[in-house]
Order: sequence, then structure tokens, then C-alpha cells
Amino acid sequence: PSRDLLWSASVASFGMQLRHSKHAGTWTMADVLEAARGAKGDDSTGRRGEFIELVKQTMKLMPTSPSNPK
Repeated sequence: PSRDLLWSASVASFGMQLRHSKHAGTWTMADVLEAARGAKGDDSTGRRGEFIELVKQTMKLMPTSPSNPK
């Protein structure tokens, strides 16, 4: 997939993770973070970097589980 498609998928999956959506599939917050990091690219506006930091901070607030080790 293109970098932009991967980025869009990570943002959409982040929202589904927050809502505990049944449509989230097998993605975890760790998958969201990995995809976002892989799709960051040049990031001339810094927005993608801010999103990555948001995902990392959110992961710190989530309960520990096998898919989200602390």
C-alpha cells in the first residue's frame, strides 16, 4: 500500500481502537503505532509526528494486556 493509504489506515484504526469497535479487526494499538511510524514520511507540517505521540501517550493510559505490554 502507498504511504498515504497506510497512514489513513492507522488513523482510522486508532479511532476504532478507542471505541472498541467490532470492525477493528485484529489491529492493536501497537499495530497502529507501527503503521503510523512506517507511514510518517517527510512530515513537513509535523502533524504525523504529533499523531504518533498521541498514540504513544494513549497506549500509556490503556490497561496492560498481551497486545499492549508496558
